[in-house]
Amino acid sequence: MILNNFQQLDPALQTFIQDQVQFPLEFKSVINKQDEMYLFALQNHLIPEKARIRYYFNGRRIFDAVRQVVQWKFKSFNPINSFLDFASGYGRFTRFLLQEIHPEKVWVSDIYTDAVKFQQDNFGVNGIISTVNPAEYSVDQKFDCILACSFFSHIPEKTFTLWMKTLYNLINPAGILMFSVHDRDLLPSESKIQSDELLFISQSESNSLDVNEYGTSYVGEEFVYNIVNMISEGKAICYRIPQGICRYQDLYLVAKPPTPEFSTLQFSHHPWGRLEQINLTAEGRLQMSGWVSEINPNSKIEAISVSINNHIVQTVKPISNSPLDSRLSWSIQINLSSISPQDVILIKAINTRGLEWVFEAAPLEVLLANNP
Repeated sequence: MILNNFQQLDPALQTFIQDQVQFPLEFKSVINKQDEMYLFALQNHLIPEKARIRYYFNGRRIFDAVRQVVQWKFKSFNPINSFLDFASGYGRFTRFLLQEIHPEKVWVSDIYTDAVKFQQDNFGVNGIISTVNPAEYSVDQKFDCILACSFFSHIPEKTFTLWMKTLYNLINPAGILMFSVHDRDLLPSESKIQSDELLFISQSESNSLDVNEYGTSYVGEEFVYNIVNMISEGKAICYRIPQGICRYQDLYLVAKPPTPEFSTLQFSHHPWGRLEQINLTAEGRLQMSGWVSEINPNSKIEAISVSINNHIVQTVKPISNSPLDSRLSWSIQINLSSISPQDVILIKAINTRGLEWVFEAAPLEVLLANNP
C-alpha cells in the first residue's frame, strides 16, 4: 500500500492541492505510472509536475459537475450510501469524491484489473472488474449514483445500448445515472451526423484497448433520448447538459420514476482561459497576461487572482476587447523584490458562480523558463 504524504510532494503540487482541495492533508495524490489519463496529460504538457496539476484539475472539474447534480438531487453527499464510478480508470475523479464520501460507500469499476486494484489498495474503495461484454457484467449491488464519465463517448452502437441498460438497471429507484458523450456538434461540418445517429471511429487515446471495441464515438441528442426511452420502456427521464464535462463532453442525467424536476437544476460551467505571456519589465516587475471566457448566463468573471505560496498578492478584473469577442483580456504586474525563484505562483480565474480556472501553478523560475 502506498501511503499519501502531502509534505513530500513537489511545492507546486502542494500549492495547487491546498488551493483546490477541501482537505489537502487527506487528498489521495498518488498517480499510477500506467494511468493513461496522466500519460495523455504528460504528452501534452511535457513537464511531469505540470501534467500532474492538469490531471488533478480535470478530476476536480469533473467532480464539480457531479457535485452540482448531487446537491440538486440529494441536497448533499450525506444521503448517498453507494456511488459507482464506472470506467473509473486509476481514480482521476475518485480521489476528489473521497473528499465527500467515505471509501466504504464508493465502488470503482474498470476493464483494467490493475486500475481497480490500485484504487482498492490506495484509496480503500470497493472494486469491480468490468467486462468487454455487458452481458457478463454481474454486480449484486444497487447504487444511489452511477457516473460513467468518458465511457459512452468511446463505444460503438452495438454495446452503447447494452451498457446503458446494464447501468440503468443498477441504479436505485431514487438514484441517478450520469454519463458523458461526444456530441455531434464536435464533428467537422463534412462529417456531421443526424440527431438520431451515432458515428464510431476506430481510434482513441488508449494504447492497449481494442479500437474496435473502444474507439471514439459521436452521438446526436435524439439518439441518446431514444436509447434511454427504449431501455427503460418509456419510464425514465433523460436530461442533457451541453458541454457539462470540462466544457467539452455533454453530460446526461437519467432518473427512474418518479422523476425529479430537471428544470430546477441550475448547472454552472467553469471559466476557461490561457496564460499567454510572462516577462520581466525593465523596472524589475513580473508581467503576466492572458485571456478568459465565461459562458454561464447572468454570470461573469469576478476576478483574476494571483497567489504566491498560497497568499493572494493581487486581483484584477478582466476587460472586454470587443462586444463580438467572448474572450476577456487580463494583465497583471507583480513586484519581484520580495519573491524568490522557488516561490510558487498560482494564477486563476473565479466566476460569480464560485467556479475556477487555474491557469498555472509553478515556481517563478519554471514559469519564466517555460514562457508560453
